[in-house]
Amino acid sequence: MDTLTTRAAKDLRTRLAIQEAAIALCLDQGFAATSTRAIADRAGVSERTLFRTFGTKAAIFWYDAFLSRVVRSLVPDPDPVAALSAAVRTAIGTITPEQWALELGRRAVIVKEPDLIATGTQELNTGALQIATILTPPLASPAQAFDLLLFARFAVAGMGAVPVHADTTPVAWGADLERVVHKAAHGALERS
Repeated sequence: MDTLTTRAAKDLRTRLAIQEAAIALCLDQGFAATSTRAIADRAGVSERTLFRTFGTKAAIFWYDAFLSRVVRSLVPDPDPVAALSAAVRTAIGTITPEQWALELGRRAVIVKEPDLIATGTQELNTGALQIATILTPPLASPAQAFDLLLFARFAVAGMGAVPVHADTTPVAWGADLERVVHKAAHGALERS
């Protein structure tokens, strides 16, 4: 995994502070009743910083630190399934208890708010495009590039659909995510 620069580390701390504040407030008050001003105040940042960091209140919940770690861990490989599975394992291995609590909270808010579910498509698509770009060889044919993009989109969408409960562990979640990667490549109805 790459080392973060001082600026990137500060930006990450800001993102996490805003997400933690938004999750706590939205779990307590609901998404609609939570203002961006309240989130910014609780996070110890200006409302301008909140919008510069995320763009919208909904985007706070769709910034996926885990998917970002998967992308950063991804190494090009002739076997895209093996490459993405390895990146998922690496990202799972880096989850701290605090990050896991944040993931559980983020998902709890999203599940409670149907409007949030609908807004996540763009963020997930961005992650899928990053994965496809890394996995696509420089001399790939248009058909191969399309197949890899489709695989990445199926994998990312599937990862977002894996249920997480309070008693789910990161290791169990990781195993489910790896199954999703294989299903994305080989078909949802294939027997494991």
